Amino acid sequence: MEQLEQWALLARTGQKTLTLTDIGSVPSTERKGLQKLLALVQDYQVAEVAVTVSDRLTCFGLSYLQTLCSGYGVTLTVLAPDEDQTAEAELTQDLLAIIASFAGLLYGLRSRKQRQLLARAKQVMQTKDA
Repeated sequence: MEQLEQWALLARTGQKTLTLTDIGSVPSTERKGLQKLLALVQDYQVAEVAVTVSDRLTCFGLSYLQTLCSGYGVTLTVLAPDEDQTAEAELTQDLLAIIASFAGLLYGLRSRKQRQLLARAKQVMQTKDA
């Protein structure tokens, strides 16, 4: 965030900026910040989208976002493009991102199931006490 804010101060002096952040899995399209960004783009409220590296915006489908942004006259700026990466390195990063995403989903499902089991156990215990 600091890198983006410093870049905006130096490279886009005097221009209004909006910072959107998401906490969650990058492959997910349900992230609130991403959804807000897409809505702002479609409402012609954005002139430029800047990210430090492309995978902060999306792991896959960056070309789709570039096409969408271009269609609305929005510039997509990547401060540190991955041009120096080999195809193997890019594929490795993509696979790791997929594994991390699915691992997060799996752990989320497990914790949700555990919370449901605990809630049910509490209900049963309260019923026995009554």
